[in-house]
Amino acid sequence: MQKKNEPGKQFWITVIFLLVISALTYLPLVNQIGYLNDDWYLMYDAHTQGSQFFHEVWRVDRPGRAFFMIPLFELFGINPFPYHLSAYLFRFLGGVSLFWALKMLWPKRNFFTISASILFTIYPGFLSQVNAIDYQSHIFALFLALLSIALTVKALLTAPRHKTRILYVVGSILLGWVYLSQMEYFIALEVFRLAVVLLLVLRKKGASLRQKLTETFLRWLPFAAAPGGFLIWRLFFFEADRRATDVSFQLGQLFSSPLVGLWWLVYLIQDVFNVLLVAWGYPLYTLAYQMRLRDTLVGFGLAAFVATLVVIGLRWGRDDEDEAEAGSRSGWMREEYWLGLVTIIGGLLPIILANRHVVFPDLSRYTLPASVGVAILLATVISQVASRSLRVALIGFLVAVSVLTHHANAVRVVNDTEVIRNFWWQVVWRAPGIQQGTTLVASYPGVGIQEDYFIWGPANLIYYPEKQEQRPIEVKLPAAVLTNDVVLNIMTGKGAETPERRGNILTREFDNVLFIVQTTQDSCVRIIDGNAPELSSRDSHRTMVVAPSSRLENVLPDANSPEPPGVIFGPEPPHDWCYYYQKAALARQQGDWETIHKLYKEALELGLYPNDSVEWLPFVQAYALLGVKDKLIALKKIIIADPYLTVQACQVLTGMNASHEIDPEIQAFVKSAFCE
Repeated sequence: MQKKNEPGKQFWITVIFLLVISALTYLPLVNQIGYLNDDWYLMYDAHTQGSQFFHEVWRVDRPGRAFFMIPLFELFGINPFPYHLSAYLFRFLGGVSLFWALKMLWPKRNFFTISASILFTIYPGFLSQVNAIDYQSHIFALFLALLSIALTVKALLTAPRHKTRILYVVGSILLGWVYLSQMEYFIALEVFRLAVVLLLVLRKKGASLRQKLTETFLRWLPFAAAPGGFLIWRLFFFEADRRATDVSFQLGQLFSSPLVGLWWLVYLIQDVFNVLLVAWGYPLYTLAYQMRLRDTLVGFGLAAFVATLVVIGLRWGRDDEDEAEAGSRSGWMREEYWLGLVTIIGGLLPIILANRHVVFPDLSRYTLPASVGVAILLATVISQVASRSLRVALIGFLVAVSVLTHHANAVRVVNDTEVIRNFWWQVVWRAPGIQQGTTLVASYPGVGIQEDYFIWGPANLIYYPEKQEQRPIEVKLPAAVLTNDVVLNIMTGKGAETPERRGNILTREFDNVLFIVQTTQDSCVRIIDGNAPELSSRDSHRTMVVAPSSRLENVLPDANSPEPPGVIFGPEPPHDWCYYYQKAALARQQGDWETIHKLYKEALELGLYPNDSVEWLPFVQAYALLGVKDKLIALKKIIIADPYLTVQACQVLTGMNASHEIDPEIQAFVKSAFCE
């Protein structure tokens, strides 16, 4: 990076610089991140059927992904941590590949090439880096695409008869086929490749525009074998079973209505602004306010440190003579502007044509192809600022925004990981076994559940992790997301539903559900007994509606408790109040009231108390049956402070008279204390 360094040494110093910046951005919290979203079913499938089952998972849309994920699973197994490391490695190598390509195009524009590479590598619009298993293929494909394009540049800059040129061409084509086999919509990056070829041809002097366009086509033609070969296979030989990746179906919508094309144009304009401007503000705005003060301070400190490193590195790497020489030539800046803008538009077009749209944070993956152009365009604009100090400061500011965004995103998923792990550990404490075929309906506190496998994935990895030979895989504990339609199905007990998805088949019986709910992170998980549902005043209305349909008999209290895999669910949490609550609820199901009394005493001796008063009810029931009036009097003060809980206490305790023999004096106390 110094003026007097040799080009090769300068290149590798920049690579190390990029390694440090990206590692500080992505790696600080990765050892605390577990499975997210689609990771659950992917790892369950591979665990029960072996890595070869990935062929079945992706045969419907992206069969090439299996050839990449199979060796990774053979290396890493079900442990999420190494997947985060490999995803980071590919992200970093993608940045190096872009830097190599830009450095070959503009060998003397140090500030621009380094800045663009940094902004691309830690681009804040892509928020799925933390979802390292499912998005491994996306990140890997991006790296290969940029490496393929870098080889294209290298081939074009190599003398035509040089023996290595053919190797660069062949390598570029092969990498093109591989990256497209991972993510078909990354074909958007072929616009970047074509634009680079055009850029190199336009630099030549003495030829007409027509001659230059013809030469561009001829120079690009060998590299067209990559997208061309892929499109021939995709359109004429491969049959997509998934509409979202069916090219003919998506394009067919354009001819069904003239308004579709107009909406595509509107979405394209919106998404250009999303990837270029919104990505640097909105994700941070939505994520940062959720952080605790400690996490916020750490984030600001980390962002300031990384930004300072970038500022120092850019200032140390100054080369005023080279920059002045490059900037004095006509057309240099115009090249960078249009290259960035064309790459942004080209990167978004396949996404728009597939009727998709950039939405933060859930669909942030669609920013990846366009992020190449974003980095180039922003670095170009900033490099035009007259004040060198201001240029460096602007890059430092954008770096700080990126680092803080990724830190806030990592903090969010670390919290989600902790919530989900704690949830299922409590379920294990409460339910030694769950009857096969039970349809699970669950509610995580503060963590959205978009798909049913967010529930059945962890449940089956705990309770039914056995290897299976049959295909499709039988999901022994199916699940359902609590949508409006599912609520209606549960309320009406509407039949059975047997969906098959990516090699998994599950039979959901809506008259045989088990509802598991945790209202807040500081409350305990409750497995609802539909005959006597215990609900918190903070529960959602949907929870209150479906609670009476939950069948507690699906919990097998005498089964041998499973041991959740530590690499997925972490070590067993400390035995806080929720441990004693779960064991008390289990003892209540077994009719062991004395054990509940012992648990109550032990918890209080340890200074443990609930954060939600509904969790006192198992102990209230136990003391009503044991006839311990003084304990009931003490608990009464807590219960009657919540009118909704008071009503439930009345219903639960009076309902026990039918199946249990309760002392008449206690019955009278219950009536006066909770029912009047």
